Amino acid sequence: MSGESALGWPRALAACAGVLLLTAACTASPPPQQYELTGQVLAVYADRQELAIKHEDIVGYMPGMTMSFPVATKSLMAGRTPGELITATLEVNALVGNLVAITHVGTAPLPDNTNTLAMVEGILQVGDVVPDAALVDQQDRRRSLSDWGGTPYLMTFIYTRCPLPNFCPAMNRNFASIQGSLAADAGLAGRLQLVSVSFDPEHDTPAVLAEFAAAHDTDPAVWTWLTGDRITTDRLAAKFGVSVIRGDASATEVVHNLRTTLVDAEGRVVKIYSGSEWTTDAVLADVRALLK
Repeated sequence: MSGESALGWPRALAACAGVLLLTAACTASPPPQQYELTGQVLAVYADRQELAIKHEDIVGYMPGMTMSFPVATKSLMAGRTPGELITATLEVNALVGNLVAITHVGTAPLPDNTNTLAMVEGILQVGDVVPDAALVDQQDRRRSLSDWGGTPYLMTFIYTRCPLPNFCPAMNRNFASIQGSLAADAGLAGRLQLVSVSFDPEHDTPAVLAEFAAAHDTDPAVWTWLTGDRITTDRLAAKFGVSVIRGDASATEVVHNLRTTLVDAEGRVVKIYSGSEWTTDAVLADVRALLK
């Protein structure tokens, strides 16, 4: 029996079986963990099935902060409103965290570090006329949206310190691609303007935007970067359906959604592109159809 296990297997084979069992145990996904969350809903992103929540410390998981959470089912999104106080169950596995249960416990005024209240006044829809707004461009010149009267334009909202590659940087890449396509197509050249508006005016001064524009090879005849005072940029972003929620600890903590809007020569909304999934080819097709 010196060369066999108690089950009659050779000891070497038994040892290998033990190693395989141990390896399987190590590589198996750990079971999901659940944590209780208490906080206030600041914004409802129905298109992404997410809620922006200012939450208290999540015991055993993370400190209190403001961030967006995916919601497991559409039914849990029903009835959610900005200002709502909730308790929820956050389920986290190795890849993602979802809210799998949400309970309404009350309402409270929204904090002043968000433009959500301005969104209640109404969001532009297709066919609506874009209201004018006084802003400043990257060359420190006073500009208003009426300056683009007579020419269609594509507008998006960004901030230069955005760290997420699929958010503001994705918008910048798409605009750079569209700028190149406009220059290469005689039928489009000079017939569409690109407008990027920063909702971080404390940092994104005209000088910062000028440097940022140069880093993105911006042609100022085509692509304009705008900023302004916070009240103006927040209200403008809200009008275009862009929710802006600033973190308490750092100005770089900005929770926001993405909406890019095509506006015609008469200043009316033609199409709204939500998120970062839209393609430049699709936008250019819409522009060609508009110009016809």
